[in-house]
Amino acid sequence: MMFPGSSKINQPSTRFDEEEKQKDEYLRPLYELRRRANESDGPITNFHQLIRSSENNQPSLSITRSDEENERNDGFDIEGIRGSGLMPFSCQGLSTFTYPYRPLVKRYAKLGLHRYNIKEGTNFELDALIKFNMKSNGACSFLITLAARDTVAGRPMQIFQVRVDENRYGRLDATCTTARIKGETTDGFCLPQPVYGFPGWPSDDGVFDASERFCSVEISKLRSNPWIRLYLELTVYTKDRRISDEDLSKLEIVKVVIETTYDEPPLKAKSSVLYIVFKGLARNGFGEQLERKAIIKSVFDEQTGSLSLMGDLCKSQDDVTFMSVEEMHYRFRQSLGAV
Repeated sequence: MMFPGSSKINQPSTRFDEEEKQKDEYLRPLYELRRRANESDGPITNFHQLIRSSENNQPSLSITRSDEENERNDGFDIEGIRGSGLMPFSCQGLSTFTYPYRPLVKRYAKLGLHRYNIKEGTNFELDALIKFNMKSNGACSFLITLAARDTVAGRPMQIFQVRVDENRYGRLDATCTTARIKGETTDGFCLPQPVYGFPGWPSDDGVFDASERFCSVEISKLRSNPWIRLYLELTVYTKDRRISDEDLSKLEIVKVVIETTYDEPPLKAKSSVLYIVFKGLARNGFGEQLERKAIIKSVFDEQTGSLSLMGDLCKSQDDVTFMSVEEMHYRFRQSLGAV
C-alpha cells in the first residue's frame, strides 16, 4: 500500500546520504564518550574502561559543583561538574597510555607554549602533560593543563593552561586562543580566527631565490627553532591520525623556506608561511625516502594574542593513501577495544 507523498521515502539513497550515514557511524563512539563524560564528576583515567562502562549503561554520578564555576575557570578544571559538554582525561600514571589522540595533545600543548613564548619573549618547554578536557564533533577543542619550564631563564616549573580549537577535521586548521600560567586571567573568550589566503607551492622553485620575501633556513638552525618541526608534525598528523609518535620522529626535513611580510627576522616572525620539503613518510610501508612537500601558514593576531595555523601536504601521485570512512570507523572502535 502506498501513502501520499511516500514515493520520496522509497527512493534509493544518494551518495550524500550514504556518506552522512557513514560519518554518523564513525562519530558515534565519540558521541557516546561525550555522554558518559557529561555524567562523570572526574577525569577519565581509562579510555577503554569508559567505552565498556558506557555499553553497560552504568548509573551516572552526582553533581558536586556548579556550571557557574565551570564558566569561571574557562573549562579547564571541571572535576565534579556534570553536563559541561567536555570529556575530561588524565595524562598521568597508567592513564598516560589510554587517553585518545596522544601525539596530537602533546603537540597542541607545545603549540600553546610556543604562542606564550612569542607573546611574552620567554623560552618555556613542555615538561609533562597533566590532564585535558576535550569537546568533539569531528573537529575538536582541547583544553590542556601541563607543566613547563623556562630552560633559558631557569625559572621554577609553572603550570600552564592551553586551549586549541580545530576549525575542521582531516587537515591542520586550528587556533590557539589561550596559553597562560594557571591563575592568570584572560580578557574573555577569544573566537578562533580562520586563516585566509592559503598559498600554493610555486611552480618554479627559483622564485624562492629571486624574491626578498623568501628566506632559506639552514638545516643546522632547526634544532634551535623547534617550532618549524612542530608545525610540520601537526600538518602530517592531522592529515592521518593513525600516525604514531614513532612515525613522526622519522620525518626528516630536507629544505625549509620562510615567507614573511613584515620587517622582522624570518625565524622570529610571528606570522609566516613555511614551505617544507621532507621525507620519512611511508605509503603502505614504502616510500620513506620519497621527498614530499608541505605548506604551513601561521597568523598571530596582535590584538587578541591568538595563533592560527593552517597546513597541508602538496598532492602528488606518491601521496599517502588515507583510510576510507568505513576503515577509520573500524580502526577507531578497535583502538577502544569495542570490536
